[in-house]
Amino acid sequence: MELRKNLFCYLMVAPALLITLALGIVPMVTSLWWSFLDYDLIQAETAGETFVGWRNYQVVLSDQRFVTSLVNTVVMTVMVMALVVALGLLLAHVMNAKYRGRAIVRTLICAPWFVPPVVAAAIWVWMLDTDRSPINALLMDWGLIDGNLRFLTDTTDAGPLSLPLASVVAVRVWNGLPFVVIFLLAGMQSISRSLYEAASIDGASLIGRFRYITLPLLKPVLGVIVMLLLITGFGHFEINFIMTGGGPQDMTNVAAVYAYQQAFNFFRFDYASAASGVVFLMTSVICIFYIRAQIRKDK
Repeated sequence: MELRKNLFCYLMVAPALLITLALGIVPMVTSLWWSFLDYDLIQAETAGETFVGWRNYQVVLSDQRFVTSLVNTVVMTVMVMALVVALGLLLAHVMNAKYRGRAIVRTLICAPWFVPPVVAAAIWVWMLDTDRSPINALLMDWGLIDGNLRFLTDTTDAGPLSLPLASVVAVRVWNGLPFVVIFLLAGMQSISRSLYEAASIDGASLIGRFRYITLPLLKPVLGVIVMLLLITGFGHFEINFIMTGGGPQDMTNVAAVYAYQQAFNFFRFDYASAASGVVFLMTSVICIFYIRAQIRKDK
């Protein structure tokens, strides 16, 4: 009986495992293997594919464009994570409170979740266009600026920070915020209201209740959210690619876009795989630290 039960469970998860194997694990392993080959798509038919070891990683890591994209990846991921978590905590409180019209507010906050990132990026390209941006028109009507801001083409920078980078970060925050808000709202609703009532009787302020009740009890949820945001942030592609293509002057270029450019612009699948391997290593380190923390917590 136990064997039949286990067999049924394996049969139920088998389709998902096969899809994950075919669309996830096999392409990942193939890409890692290519990163150790001399794989120029233009010359592959005549020159073949030869094993070169770590040479592709040395070439990629010595490329200033990849180093810049790696710095941009880290900077944008940290900025998106910090802003999304901070705004998510605020909006989750708004959604968790009881007031008239709460359903409408919840719908508006979650609306970006129903817009695919590709569509959202295309809409924001128009919204941030230098000559046709309604944001520029609004800011000029308010007297805050004298001329159009070049949200996606301004080449003025302050180290890794620039207006195009900030614009892309804002769109990524807008698109990813509902996911975090839903997670945090679910965590808040699992906290007993009796704890807040007891704290109010003891004279705790709103900030005190948030600091000593909400935050400590949301730590498990926040840990999962931070890990997911870091992993997806390091591998993020679509919004950066559609909005700026990595420009101007690689100011918004990230590792995933760099890998795409190497593969489909220059046909160097070996360099693209090596760049992807670096991203894979970064995300693996995050996963290892998270798993170790969970094991320590369980012990």
